[in-house]
Amino acid sequence: MATRNPARATMRRFGTKQPTGHGVILSALHPAVRAGRTAFSSRVFDPGELPRLLKSGQHSRKIGKQVAKGHRRGWPIYTLTLEERASCPRTCDQWTSCYGNNMRAAERVLHGPDLIEGLGVELAGLAAAHPAGFLVRLHVLGDFWSADYVAFWGEMLARHPALHLFGFTAHEPHSPLGRAIALLIHNAGWRRCAIRFSGAPHDHGAARVVGPGETDPDAILCPAQTGATDCCATCALCWQSRRSIAFRSH
Repeated sequence: MATRNPARATMRRFGTKQPTGHGVILSALHPAVRAGRTAFSSRVFDPGELPRLLKSGQHSRKIGKQVAKGHRRGWPIYTLTLEERASCPRTCDQWTSCYGNNMRAAERVLHGPDLIEGLGVELAGLAAAHPAGFLVRLHVLGDFWSADYVAFWGEMLARHPALHLFGFTAHEPHSPLGRAIALLIHNAGWRRCAIRFSGAPHDHGAARVVGPGETDPDAILCPAQTGATDCCATCALCWQSRRSIAFRSH
């Protein structure tokens, strides 16, 4: 009889689906690519349609329920999923190959003022419930869509000392929103706001996608993808290290 992995059983509802290294690439003529939307429009919801906007990382194949190592051990992890492409810059290198193309079941939250209002309420509740600290993954899908939205996260970090962010953005570092995000990271500090710039060439604070057989000498290949660790919760590199991270195509 096969032995069940206890970490996998408690950290995540679903087992790992290893990346193929190729991903699902949509044609430039695909309606979702041309319109700047997800390919799964029926999986986009108004904030009021969902019981919660910030979901436990336990519901993600890769994230995990709570931090299992490091000085944040025991902290719960939550995720926010927006609509890919609709909330993303068209300069994103993964515009046609976004891993959202392979996430039919994901619930995407429609971005806008209602989302900001709902997040404010939920974050206040989580800060009260977890005064020692909690992590929010921005964004499983989607990106920072406006300067007001970036400013909102700055306000939340200032208001709730327990809140810590980690994640990625496809905005170019020197674009208007990229500069706003860089300022957000600077003001909060990497310890509170570990947001990586996707595709940036730096050997720190960035994230890049590598193809089959490719390596990146300036980045660490994601240990959760190589099988060196079970999931983000058991790894902690993305929020504890400033070294750039490389990911295989989904």
